[in-house]
Amino acid sequence: MSYALASKKRKFHRVLESLSNNSNAPKPSPPKPIPKDPTVATPKSIDPTIKRVRLTPGSEPDDTVIRPSKSSLPSRSSTTSLRPNFVPWDRDRFLERLETFRRVDRWSPKPEAINEVQWAKRGWSCVDVMRVECVGGCGHSVVVKLPDDIEELEEYDSEKIEERKQVRTALVEEYVKLIVEGHGERCPWRRAGCDDSIHRLLLGKPENALKGLKERYTNLHSLAKKLPCIERIVLPQNMDMNELLKMIPPETFSTSDSESKIAGAEKETPQRTSGESEETPNEGTHKDINKSVLALALFGWDLCGDKRAGLASCNACFRRLGLWMYNPKEDGSSSIYPTLDVVVEHLDYCPWVNAKTQSGSEKQLSQRSPVGSALAGWEVLERVIRNVHRRKTWSADSEAGSAGNNDEISDLGEIDIEARKAKDREWWARLRRVRQALQVKGPKKSKGAA
Repeated sequence: MSYALASKKRKFHRVLESLSNNSNAPKPSPPKPIPKDPTVATPKSIDPTIKRVRLTPGSEPDDTVIRPSKSSLPSRSSTTSLRPNFVPWDRDRFLERLETFRRVDRWSPKPEAINEVQWAKRGWSCVDVMRVECVGGCGHSVVVKLPDDIEELEEYDSEKIEERKQVRTALVEEYVKLIVEGHGERCPWRRAGCDDSIHRLLLGKPENALKGLKERYTNLHSLAKKLPCIERIVLPQNMDMNELLKMIPPETFSTSDSESKIAGAEKETPQRTSGESEETPNEGTHKDINKSVLALALFGWDLCGDKRAGLASCNACFRRLGLWMYNPKEDGSSSIYPTLDVVVEHLDYCPWVNAKTQSGSEKQLSQRSPVGSALAGWEVLERVIRNVHRRKTWSADSEAGSAGNNDEISDLGEIDIEARKAKDREWWARLRRVRQALQVKGPKKSKGAA
């Protein structure tokens, strides 16, 4: 028998054995119904007969593979990483909602009663063009759209101007209601919102205020070459930059650890000298200060994104400044804007320039300052710098006075002791005379009684 014939016989017997085994094997149980959600199915729920399928000679293998849906993976992780939405006391979450209104292609300025601050205080976020939504809460949305500004109409058409004013006023009143009533019936933002002081800058502690100033100055220092000169920066009339510069601690302007150590060493050495010599090292350290960087840092401006972009921003109103617009162009032509006003460039409601926003509500303002003098954020920071400088000056004067009086106190010590002894002798002499007078009258009273 040839080898080819023997191999064919072996294959034929294998086919017969497989057919006989399939006919004698018990019939498999019907497969279990597949659950409606395929993502819930687990390997245990799959019929074991599907795992080990024996191929018959005429059958074809199935290349399909059962895999869990990819959409189920992020859904599970997102549910576990969700943060609570109703946190009206959280200032960081309030600023996150307020930042969604930053894009000019989605939101335009609105009247104060329905501006972005009012919507953010009630849990709304800007999600589309003129559309706000309660993200993470009830999910309701409101389209905020007002007619065009009345200034665009012609002056002689007084009837249309009056009609447009009435329409805008009615819409503003309606949107004021929707800020609260636009939420769902069970939404917690419908019952309460953020406090009026949620937007206030945290400048109460001097160490925090000076730390924030140092961080902003250090960040903006990388844009020193792109900033306009100090002559092009407009400051408030009641602010003296040179005077305030002498009051700021020198370590505030250190842009590296080595510079901070040098400033600290220079700060310690003047304490051993007289009051006149203390001003010399401070003046030396302040000569290298970039006044343009300091001017922006004092009014809340900070570096925005990568320094190569040349952008400065405010972390309270999210206003952005393109610094290239205030510098002359490369071809020698004049800049787009001649000056940079550090106050006007903020939005109207920004606490850095708005005293009402920084103070909170009128009730809280009357409780804090009975006189009623509200201060904006930059004014509060200026007052903190002056108070810190005044305390350091008083402490230095008191230490110098105590050190100078030590010699005088030691010289006058012996004189004070002799004077005290003389007073003591005089007091004891008076006491003896009084006792003698009482002893003379004593026996007469005793005889009369006998």
